[in-house]
Amino acid sequence: MTKKIVAVTACPTGVAHTFMAAEALEIEARKRGDWIKVETRGSVGAKNTLTAEEIAQADVVIIAADIELDLSGFVGKRLYRTSTGAALKKSAQEMDNAFNSAEVYQGSAGRSSSAGKTELPGVYKHLMTGVSHMLPLVVAGGLCIALSFVFGIQAFNEPGTLAAALFQIGGKAAFALMVPVLAGFWLCYTSAAAADWSRVAR
Repeated sequence: MTKKIVAVTACPTGVAHTFMAAEALEIEARKRGDWIKVETRGSVGAKNTLTAEEIAQADVVIIAADIELDLSGFVGKRLYRTSTGAALKKSAQEMDNAFNSAEVYQGSAGRSSSAGKTELPGVYKHLMTGVSHMLPLVVAGGLCIALSFVFGIQAFNEPGTLAAALFQIGGKAAFALMVPVLAGFWLCYTSAAAADWSRVAR
């Protein structure tokens, strides 16, 4: 009998692992003759978004994510959590685990009993979520610095030049904001989790 599976994948950068894990799950489901739809929550936002009807009809929900996600739409469904790495490298095993070990997701009601057990992974996920928001600053800053070198390796030392402006933006402004952004988002997500305000993770 064909099983119906819905899944969500997400990683800190929202690029490689998010989509590779989704593809691995889709390939494994097709091998088994099962129906699957995977929503990817990458750097460009949510793609292939799951509908309420698809979620309602699913036999199991697989969440392959390395960051905190809003799972309020899956309350009452059999849900299995794993990482993008495991979904990518051990897709067959994780698919079996999903059907054998999935538990009905109760939302906030089911979180308190396993709070101690999941505290450390939760902190890691919040940290990785902060990193994912910090990366655009790292990339933009590095790009500005690289562009300043186009005018000469030492061109940024001349005040008032475009090279100096680019180096100032990249080397000082963007990079100086990395730690505050990381810390801010980490504290935000950690506080939200403690208050059970999962919407912020969306």
